Amino acid sequence: MTAARALGFEDVRVRRGRREVLRVPELSVHEGETVAVLGPNGAGKSSLLLTAALLLPVTSGTVSLFGEPARPRELVKLRRQTSTVFQEPALLDMNVRRNLETALSLHGVRRGERRERSEAWLGRLGVAHLAAAMPHTLSGGEARRVSLARAFAIRPRMLFLDEPFSALDVETRAELVGDLRALLRDEGTTALLVTHDHSEAQLLADRSLVLLEGAPAQLAPTADLLEAPESPEVAAFLGYSVVPRRDLPAPIAEALGGALIGVPPAAVRLADGGATAEVTAVQGAHGQGRLLLRIGNATLAAALSVTEIGARELHPGARVEIEVDPGLLVSWPSEQA
Repeated sequence: MTAARALGFEDVRVRRGRREVLRVPELSVHEGETVAVLGPNGAGKSSLLLTAALLLPVTSGTVSLFGEPARPRELVKLRRQTSTVFQEPALLDMNVRRNLETALSLHGVRRGERRERSEAWLGRLGVAHLAAAMPHTLSGGEARRVSLARAFAIRPRMLFLDEPFSALDVETRAELVGDLRALLRDEGTTALLVTHDHSEAQLLADRSLVLLEGAPAQLAPTADLLEAPESPEVAAFLGYSVVPRRDLPAPIAEALGGALIGVPPAAVRLADGGATAEVTAVQGAHGQGRLLLRIGNATLAAALSVTEIGARELHPGARVEIEVDPGLLVSWPSEQA
């Protein structure tokens, strides 16, 4: 049986000033699932989340929550069934426990239950020892944990998360993603998550949506989206090298039909005896390395650990031998070229 629709967009358009920032013909998020929203900077991800959370008005179209259209007179009632966690924790200037108790009070929780529920959720997020602390004394990771505790304490039917772990160090972010994954599973909370991190989408989201220039480009189960982008534009955003078939050496070009070939970095490996390529750039982020390689008339990206890049002393101008796994390639017909 298909789960009920928790969030729905129908012909939604949103303008901010003179610019249209969002146009979504249709979007559904079902109860109990997590949907991640991916896209480059300026794609409209935060606008979509704010619109879904009923914090940004639509110019036209309809947003519905839990099967109920978001009409002006219903906004407060519908918002009280949700929680929103922003990039910054936005804690009030009162101690940690009172931050949670104030949120519970605003959601109609009885006085006698507020302390008990606050302490329980601070404990689940590992910050019970900070109950009396003021927000300005917290580290970034502690503040995010308090923010999540506050969001879950009200027992929302739907949770909105706008890059809640940005600007955290790698270890803290990894721990929080793991904790959030467990909480979403244990509570069965429906969630819409905006993130730049594809690995976060893989760990947290049942489905992922790629948003490009304010419009949905592809919505699919997260693994399917990352492994089989439907268009060159989505593939390029996901880090694929998108090149015309004619620019690739024959063994690679013959692997698939289509005028354009998408080569994910994971498909390109250094291999003795393979085709010769020239390193044109060495890149890295979050502990992961990437080589840009010139082969034929094409430039391909290859995922490589920073350790291996250093051990091999790879640098622009170096020549290496590579092989490409044809099973990981995708292609598109000429009309998309």
